[in-house]
Amino acid sequence: MSDSQNVNEANSDHKVHFEAVQVQSHDSEIAVKYSDCRVDVHLGFLQINRIYQVTFTIVDDLGEDISFDPLQNLHAKLTKYEPTEDGEGHILVINFHAHREKLIQERLTIKSECDSSKYRDLILHARVLGKGKGTPALRNGIHCLQVDEDNDSDVTDWQGFD
Repeated sequence: MSDSQNVNEANSDHKVHFEAVQVQSHDSEIAVKYSDCRVDVHLGFLQINRIYQVTFTIVDDLGEDISFDPLQNLHAKLTKYEPTEDGEGHILVINFHAHREKLIQERLTIKSECDSSKYRDLILHARVLGKGKGTPALRNGIHCLQVDEDNDSDVTDWQGFD
């Protein structure tokens, strides 16, 4: 066996391969966890400089109509909501900007239109992969809307100190 064959075989050993059964058994749903008036929404892995549309359902007692402050959060915006068919919660659509690497937590508060004392704090959790660190498999209900090329950290006009 030649040295080039050995190198090629060694390189192929470092790739990760998953069998179809392993991929299907991976939890691909958005995890929603409740505690008092807080709803933790775990989005999984996302990629930096992307805007995602996230659709998920929560159980709540806020009534049919809800309100929210559109200026509360720069990186997470509630774009659409509708009550569930059973009237026990809401289907929410949020645009989420993965603006930096590592763990991101963004907070949005939704309130009942009928009873201002009723509210839910939505805490969106995501692990954001940096440039060149891979492409994550998105969970069900998450779709990439836009790649933010203007925010590319490798490109700069700054020439440094003279």
